[in-house]
Amino acid sequence: MCKTYAFLLTLLLAGVSFSAQAQMADRLSEHPAMSKAYGDKAVNLTREMTTRLHLNEGQFLRLLPVNRTKLAGMSIIEREYRNDDATRAAKAAELEAQYEQECSRILTPTQLSQLQQQNGQPSGAPAGTGNGLG
Repeated sequence: MCKTYAFLLTLLLAGVSFSAQAQMADRLSEHPAMSKAYGDKAVNLTREMTTRLHLNEGQFLRLLPVNRTKLAGMSIIEREYRNDDATRAAKAAELEAQYEQECSRILTPTQLSQLQQQNGQPSGAPAGTGNGLG
């Protein structure tokens, strides 16, 4: 029973930590200097995704800030953990999981599957429960 509580507490703390990091990336990506720095890259990335995945305008507009946040988050991770490969890889994996979860809310299942295949993930990877409609 004690192990169960310890496990749940660990999950809760990990979730809070990741949430705080994502919020920091959101705040940084909205900062004017960061917005410009990651804005152009995010627009280019989202345009590429539009071509590859056949996004509609609504999906483009919803995915743009998600891509900006991911780019800002990756920059933070690269900078803060440049001397710690293991932690950097773990944080990048966490960020990628959050990104995929956000994409699952925006993209259709077919588009999400295509994105996963293009990113080198197996098509049977968990894709969340989103239907791309809301």
